[in-house]
Order: sequence, then C-alpha cells, then structure tokens
Amino acid sequence: MGSGKPKEANRLFGTVLRFLIVTYLVTVVLGLIFLPQLLCVLGASPDYPGVYTIAERYVRAQLICVPIMFCQGPLYYFVHADGAPKRAAVALTVSNTVDIALNYVFVIHLDMGAEGSVWSTAIGAAFCLVICGKHIIGKHGLLRFCWPSIDPRGLFRCIRTGFASAVQHIYQFVTVLCANTLLLSIGGPVGVAVFNVVYNLSLLFVAVADGIGMTLQPMISTYQAERDAPAVKRTVQLSVWYGSVLALLIILGLGFGAAPLCALFGLTGEARTIGSLALWIYCISILPALWNQIAIYYQQTTKRERSALVIQTLRLLLCFLVPMFALAPFGLNAFWWVFPISELSTFLYTVVSIRKQKKMNQLAADSSAATIRSFSTHIQNVELLGDTVEQLQRTCESWDCTSQQSYYATLVVEEVCAAILEDAKNNHRNDILIKLTVSADQDGFTLHLRDNSYEFNPFSSEEGDGPNALGMSIVRKKAKEFFYRRYQGFNTLLIIL
Repeated sequence: MGSGKPKEANRLFGTVLRFLIVTYLVTVVLGLIFLPQLLCVLGASPDYPGVYTIAERYVRAQLICVPIMFCQGPLYYFVHADGAPKRAAVALTVSNTVDIALNYVFVIHLDMGAEGSVWSTAIGAAFCLVICGKHIIGKHGLLRFCWPSIDPRGLFRCIRTGFASAVQHIYQFVTVLCANTLLLSIGGPVGVAVFNVVYNLSLLFVAVADGIGMTLQPMISTYQAERDAPAVKRTVQLSVWYGSVLALLIILGLGFGAAPLCALFGLTGEARTIGSLALWIYCISILPALWNQIAIYYQQTTKRERSALVIQTLRLLLCFLVPMFALAPFGLNAFWWVFPISELSTFLYTVVSIRKQKKMNQLAADSSAATIRSFSTHIQNVELLGDTVEQLQRTCESWDCTSQQSYYATLVVEEVCAAILEDAKNNHRNDILIKLTVSADQDGFTLHLRDNSYEFNPFSSEEGDGPNALGMSIVRKKAKEFFYRRYQGFNTLLIIL
C-alpha cells in the first residue's frame, strides 16, 4: 500500500486471509479427530480423570474457537496498515476488555472453569473482528473483502517476512516448558510460581516494544520508498530514544514495586522474597530486550528476514536455553540471571550484525551512486515552490533528461503542489509543509509528496473545478499511475510519470 499498489495489496490481503481460514479449519478438524493424542502430548493423562476431563473440555473449546480467536490478529494488523491504527487499537482494547469482563462472569459467577475463559476470549475476539471488519466493509481504507486470484509468491513473502515474529510463540512454548520442568526440580512449586509471575509481567513490556515496532515499520517503509535514508535513520533513533524512556519507567515501576506486585499475584513469605529478587534481575534485561525487538522490526521492514530470524532465535531459544541449564546447578536465585544473559548476549550479536550491514550498505551505495538519481526538498509556500521548480529543472538537465521529460516533471510538481497549497490556504493552514522527492530511472520519474494539511487528494476534484483545473487535467493524462493515501495524519501522494 505504501508503494501505491492497491490492487496488489488487495490481492495479497485476499490470499493471506483465505490461506489462514483454510489453515485454521484444517487445524480444528485434525485437532478434534486426534484430541486424545493431542491431550497426551500436552501432558494430560487418563490416569487422572478429574484433570483429564477439565483439560479435554478446555482444549476442545480452544479448537472450536480457533478460527475466531486466531483471525483477529491478522485482521488487526491489516487494518492497522490500512491507515487506521486508532481503529485497530480500539478494536484490540475492546476485545481485551470484553475478555476480562466475561472471564470474570463465566469463571467466577457461572462457575464454568477453564472452559469459560476460552469462551470469553472468543467473544472478545469476535468484537475485534466486527470493529476491524467494519473498517473494510465501510470502505474507509484501501482494503476490500474480495476473491482475487491466489498470489503464491506474495503469500510466500508474507510467511518469510512474518516468520521471525511468528516463530517466537514456538520458542516461548519450548522455553516455558523447559523452564517449568527445570524449576520443579530445583525450586519446586515456588520456583514455577515465581517464574510465571515474572513471565506474565514481562508481557507488559513486550506489548510496549511491539507497539513501538508496529509504529516504526510503516514509517520506515514510506521513507525507503522515497529513498530518504536520513529519515529512516532519524526514525529508528527516535524509536530507540522514546522506547528507552518508556523502558526506564517500566524498570522503575517493577524495581520499586516488586514486593507489592508479588503480593498481588499471591506470593507470600519466601516466595515473595524470591519473586522480588527475580523481578529486580529481570529489570536488567528490559533495555537490551527493547533494542533487540526494534532491531527485529527494522530488519523485517528492510527485507532482512534471515537476520531478524537469527536475532529472535538467539534471544528466545538458544541464548535462553543454554544459560538456563548452565545456571540450574547454582540454585534458584542464580536461575533468574538467564533473562539478562539472553538479552545482552543477543544484543552483542545485533550490534555486530548491524555494523557489518552498514559496511555492506556503504559499499553498495558507493557502487550504485552513479545510477541513483534523486531530488528532495521541502516546500512551505508559493514563493518556495517557484524556486523548487527552477531547481528541479536544472537537476533534470544535469540528469541528461530530454526537454519533454523535464517539462512534464516540473509541470506535475508545480501543479500538484500549487493545488495542495491552495487547499491549505482555503482551510487557513499556515503551517503547511510539503516534502517532495523526485527519483528518475530508465522508465521515467516517480514523485513522492507528503504534507501535513487536512485530508486532500488533488486528483479527486472534478475537471474544470478551480484555478488549477487545466494543469491538473494535463497531469491526469500524462501520469501513468497516481495513488493517494491518508496515513498517520499525513497526506501521501505517489505519481509515476
């Protein structure tokens, strides 16, 4: 969508959605058919009929609700990327609120047990699907529920790009299972209880880091399309800076509130003392964990999926399991150092990896510097627009463009920017700022315009309407493609000549 290809975006959306629905339905059918075997793998034994019955009802309910519960995540991400991050956030908030409220009703008041928590989560997910689905059905963005032809290559790219994020759930399953088994042997039920408290509180920080990463990705994607490397660097630096401030606040909260939080989770006596120590040690890992997660999101966005997967594998699996088993002989208090060790060792790899990438990027930039032709500037008023058009004309001449190419490029810039400035003036916007990027290749020109005015698409006005009608009519005829999008409070316009 950020590259101005709505048809391809909808084809990919339809392909991914159908693949997920088929996968979930197959999972449900196979899970229900082989339910006894699945329960055995999960550790439930018929020798304990009471526990086995509860586990059977819980897992069966989970399987039945898989399509609803698991579709909310992908739909949330699609709506977020479709220029509606606030609606996506509201949908997720409503889903979690309904889940918590109904969980209390079903489990406590109606005494439905573990099965009740499943139904509350499913109903909450249904609310998320309705809110996100309304965005698509109401045509508030670019995405549509449609039935396009399958895009196998696009599906493979999505799987490859998202694998580094999806695999974390597999890694967490393995590490939590191993940690609980190991803690039972070295600390008994107290060790397992403390680990669960630390793990549950860590999810709060993970949510903060994911929010920063999800905000980072579309911005980097946009700047990359504009070939604006300084903006990419600045965005990453700002995400690290503000993320670190939030992480420090969380560290202070967990550090000073360790004992009360342990008491809130029901830990008393020795368990509370051990839990407080575990939280203090865990706090050491929060900052490097944030930096590692930002690196993962950055690598995914810049099409370095393998590097993102390596970082995720190190921090959640290899650098966690190896220290965990190495620290186990030293007792329960030493076990908690696995959190900072895993994140810090992964961060060392991340730093080395990024430095190598910078050197490779610099070499690639030096070799391709002669082939990259780009012009970028900012426009705030009509006076600056005139100077910009003259600069662009001289730049086109330096690129050895034909007089016709130079004429059409400057015409499009002048007419489109004039229309944006005129609309801002009519809406009494004195703080208008247009970011213009023009790149040239063998096939022609690509223009990227981004402004901070109210929602306005220069191509949406009818021909013959306004003082710039004739110029915009010529632009419409000469443009191969044009694509407008309102995202994160900015108007973005892509024009291909």
